[in-house]
Amino acid sequence: MPFYSYLASKIRNRKDRLRAVENLEKLRTQLDNDLPAKDTEKTLLMATWNIRDFAKKNRRGFGKRLPETWFYIAEVISRFDFVAVQEVNDLGEWKNVMRILGDDWDFIATDVTDRSLGGNGERLTYVFDTRKVSFQNIAGEIVLPNKMLISRSLVVPEDEKAKKLYTGKQFRRSPFLARFQAEWFKFSICTVHIFYGRESGDKLKQRVEEIGAVAEFFCKKADNSLTKDRGLILLGDFNIVHPDHKTMKALEDGGFTVPKALQKKTNFKENKYYDQIAFKTKKQVIDFVEAPNNAGVFKLFGKIMTDSDEDYARYKLAAAKTSNGKKTNNEAELRKYYNEWKTYQISDHNPLWCRLDINSSAQYLERKKQKLIEKLA
Repeated sequence: MPFYSYLASKIRNRKDRLRAVENLEKLRTQLDNDLPAKDTEKTLLMATWNIRDFAKKNRRGFGKRLPETWFYIAEVISRFDFVAVQEVNDLGEWKNVMRILGDDWDFIATDVTDRSLGGNGERLTYVFDTRKVSFQNIAGEIVLPNKMLISRSLVVPEDEKAKKLYTGKQFRRSPFLARFQAEWFKFSICTVHIFYGRESGDKLKQRVEEIGAVAEFFCKKADNSLTKDRGLILLGDFNIVHPDHKTMKALEDGGFTVPKALQKKTNFKENKYYDQIAFKTKKQVIDFVEAPNNAGVFKLFGKIMTDSDEDYARYKLAAAKTSNGKKTNNEAELRKYYNEWKTYQISDHNPLWCRLDINSSAQYLERKKQKLIEKLA
């Protein structure tokens, strides 16, 4: 079904459809201005994006997403080659986004995490343009060994010769590992949605431990990948407070580097550095260049669903119909509520992105040649 016909089938009301078309025009212009263009072979445009409570049944009274927002989400994703997405719940609604993206796109998702572990029933997801990126048939979730459990404590065995045992927690949402290839560039990637907890005390300590555990585990498990010309990338929603905070130190102590250009405020309120893209680097294998327009944060509400009077007037009725909207008592309260409601329509996280140089075929072949020469000597 052609794009516009699909839009018309999902948005029956002509006035709403006009609003969606106008917004898509504005969004496309902003994307053209704020992001580098995709190319066929030289670079890989990668992003991480926490899409707030996507298709979650209990949306805390903020109501369902309007169908038009599927088109905005798809438009943003389409500007990248590869996106790690957090907080996908129901795949039925997610497939609406995939339908908009078209046949050249595919995705891989985890099963839902157990709610009793604090995982909120969400999935971790990779979505990618198959014209550039191919899945290499290996994927899995991280399960911590006994000695690496979160908030662990030693259980002293009665038999002194018995193996030491620990009690503790697994990840609230199991990190998701997979292997992909783009042109000559092979990469192992792990995406996370780290436990938030609190801003202090034991629950902050658990958050720091989770960050450290995933960095250490992924680094050790796949450390030989660099010797096999495979890059290591760790990305997602780490709930990092600040680049100088112990949450970031836990990530870096695990053996990963976060380039300065990627240390950005990513949340809607622009006061937290929650989302990160980190690398285990080897210049000949994975090369992030600290240069203009090679990394950034795309601000979702720069041109659509802004806080302007015009946009508020366009959406106030939809916001007022939700359970929470009905509780507002006056225009001022509804106006304030609208600014929170729209983050449940698109997201309260802005996508963090980077551009990697993957056109290393000459260097790759030279390394292989040298290895063959050494073996034949």
